[in-house]
Amino acid sequence: MRIGAIVACLVLAACGGGSSKKTTAVKPVPAADDGKGEAPDTAVAKPAPPPPRSLYDRLGGEPAIGAVVDDFVNRTTTDPRIKERFFNTDPNNLKRLLVEFVCRETGGPCKYSGRDMATSHAGMDLVDDEFNALVENLAATLDKFKVPEKEKSDLLGALGPLKPDIVVAPEKLKPIPDARLAQVTKLAAGLKDKAAAELLNLAVVAGKRGQRSYAEQLFSRAEMYTGSRALAPVASVFRAGAPPRVATALKQMPADTGAQPRFVGGSESDEPDRRIAAGSLHGTIKIDGKTPSGLGVVMLWPEKGGRKRVAKQRIIEQRGKLFAPHVMAVPVGSTVSFPNFDPIFHNVFSLSKIKPFDLGMYKNGETREVKLDKPGIVRLGCNLHANMSAYLIVVDAPHYVVVDSDGAFSFKSLAPGKYKVQAWNEQSGEPLTSSVTIKAGANEDNLDLKGGGQAVSPDKFGTARQ
Repeated sequence: MRIGAIVACLVLAACGGGSSKKTTAVKPVPAADDGKGEAPDTAVAKPAPPPPRSLYDRLGGEPAIGAVVDDFVNRTTTDPRIKERFFNTDPNNLKRLLVEFVCRETGGPCKYSGRDMATSHAGMDLVDDEFNALVENLAATLDKFKVPEKEKSDLLGALGPLKPDIVVAPEKLKPIPDARLAQVTKLAAGLKDKAAAELLNLAVVAGKRGQRSYAEQLFSRAEMYTGSRALAPVASVFRAGAPPRVATALKQMPADTGAQPRFVGGSESDEPDRRIAAGSLHGTIKIDGKTPSGLGVVMLWPEKGGRKRVAKQRIIEQRGKLFAPHVMAVPVGSTVSFPNFDPIFHNVFSLSKIKPFDLGMYKNGETREVKLDKPGIVRLGCNLHANMSAYLIVVDAPHYVVVDSDGAFSFKSLAPGKYKVQAWNEQSGEPLTSSVTIKAGANEDNLDLKGGGQAVSPDKFGTARQ
């Protein structure tokens, strides 16, 4: 049965029609005479009206919603106004999530397994024109399936209030000057590769709107067709204000590379001391007096002496739209590789002062490396996925350990003496610096940091993605 017919039948049923089965009226049985000559009360209470049907039921339930979503996604991902927004999206997964979302929002029994609208669209800088294109495509799909005006209006009305969570406020957009974009238009006109030219022209449109991050993504995709040299004369139009681009050749990672742990790093696990020292230290990290839910690190510098740690070769992967490890501590001079093991493109960038970089966009199985030559905290982000973040703590301390979310830490082998202590947690602001004196035997030091960490990293231009 076509969707329009399903909807029509359900609407008809909701109005009390649609049944061809005949019913026979049942006459009430008179009550017995009570001897007082009064007529028996033969009144019958009217049945309560049925509860109103949910929009989910009136739309035809999950099968009907699934068909509408399928057509809507197919229509949207081929619409020139909006299709490039979905180049890095798995359409089948998108359809599944949309069915769950519409089902839930219209009163159905589904559970939505995706992220909320604000989180899902953070950093995308969607504008009114793009949102309107989505609404027009949905309306066209509903018309195709002859969804009645009432249900069509109710569905669009249910989705309309989501606009503030999807569309960026105009004042947050920073248009690229027309004079600079004119250089790109001129270059695009001379390209033989039409796919690259189309992406460049779309990048110009995004630049005029002030969608800087999206414009840079479109430009990067054009580079994949032409190579970076052909577009080098206009690269600064889209990358001014972003961290330095790392353009070293991409390397291939074995497909069977094992998944990385949640956190990595500790002087005693990385390089066990040959001789166990006489002192030890244990304690906890708290944030504003409370146990944190995030990861952290504790570093110790002895007042005298101290062993220099050896540089490492490490991996921070991109898998399941997450970085892993989420927190890693490595000695100064270490090299970290950032392989992508997802069937979609990712990007890795850092705005951190000690090591700003942008590794560009690359696909499944590819990786680039970064050498870390200064101590400090490096926050990692993906410019394509705002929810992705990780932290590299580059240490010059002889003793260091990554702290799990319970806040507990320990050092089993410390020479007696005075130490500088530095502690950090992803939920804290600046690291806390203090001191501790280690005596032979067990020692304790509990550290209370101030909150202030950012939940979502800014984009590669430093613009907040919330």
